[in-house]
Amino acid sequence: MKKFTLLFVLMAFVATAFADVITEQPEGTLKNYNREGCCVICDYEDGFYVSYQEGKVSIVFAEDGKVYMKNPLMAMSYDTWVEGTLSEDGKTITIPMGQTLFHSEFYDVDVILSWGSTSEGTINWDTWEVEVNYTPDFSVEAAVFTIDGETITLQGSQGANPLTGEDLAEFAATGLSAIWADNHSWVQTIEWGTVLTEIPRPKPAVPANPEIVNWRDSGSESGYSRLEFVINPCDVDGNPLDIEQGSLTYSVFTDNDQIFTFDAEDYYWDFNGEEVTEVPYGQYSYNFSPESIFFYRTNAEGYDPFFTWRIGMQVYYTVDGVRNASDIVYLVVFPKPTSVNQVNEDKAVAGVRYYNLAGQEVAQPNGITIQVTTYTDGTTSTTKVVR
Repeated sequence: MKKFTLLFVLMAFVATAFADVITEQPEGTLKNYNREGCCVICDYEDGFYVSYQEGKVSIVFAEDGKVYMKNPLMAMSYDTWVEGTLSEDGKTITIPMGQTLFHSEFYDVDVILSWGSTSEGTINWDTWEVEVNYTPDFSVEAAVFTIDGETITLQGSQGANPLTGEDLAEFAATGLSAIWADNHSWVQTIEWGTVLTEIPRPKPAVPANPEIVNWRDSGSESGYSRLEFVINPCDVDGNPLDIEQGSLTYSVFTDNDQIFTFDAEDYYWDFNGEEVTEVPYGQYSYNFSPESIFFYRTNAEGYDPFFTWRIGMQVYYTVDGVRNASDIVYLVVFPKPTSVNQVNEDKAVAGVRYYNLAGQEVAQPNGITIQVTTYTDGTTSTTKVVR
């Protein structure tokens, strides 16, 4: 879209009472939607411009009939929620105006949801200044969205569509907007023709195996030994996994499928002081990158070994409480031991299952758990695991 610059004069704001802002996701059924529509946006560097809406909208449908919409305005995406109600027939969402979208601590004032209209833009061709007047309409007490299957449509809004970016009349629109709570002056945007299309929930899938690339040992207990790996966020058939709506995590294993715990002392800044056995995909923090992990362990001579002969990784994909796991993929770093005390290490592991004390199979050790390892020759071994 063609942009027009504008000279802004920042105004002083009178302090107002602070209204609660909903920042935590409310309880209920979460659905995600792709956003379409048009908008006028006020950018403090580039001035006013007309554009198309884009991005995602999240909506929670609560059991009590309430509905919560996250970021109802594209240009005011502060990850806050507004509250509405669902009609008894389930076909209409009503969201009252005046709800807080953003609180300015500097001015101690709120930005609230509004309904209003902008006028056709005027331009001073000598200075390239654009003026767009905005008028709030307080007779509109709520925004009304209609539900038709997987589509939700804002009612009563209007404006230019398609946009050409050449006609100043495109600045004239009626729809959802934002205003300062204290003086009702316009803030940044007006949006019309909003259509939300539901993004289908992902289905459970088995994630592809990770690739273990390399193990680099610093050679000292205080050194930073590093595991290098590649995790491809797709399933075993190569289809992309929906990692926004599903959870992709991984664990590290040593030797005979022994899960590694990232302790609270060494990994305090990575996990806020919590002990962790599963790491989120793409973790980027003090000891992690999306392709590597630093360990405060070594296999150098004279130290307690981190692992005896191999180190591995397993990936998990969880959707709506259903979790599937890849194989545990190992990198053999040292020759495999042949000690008589390790009678099963000459056998190839076919699979590992975990059971609680009630005999029910569980995904991972939790509390006192029985680990049953099955080998390719058909034999099994049983070990009690305490986590």
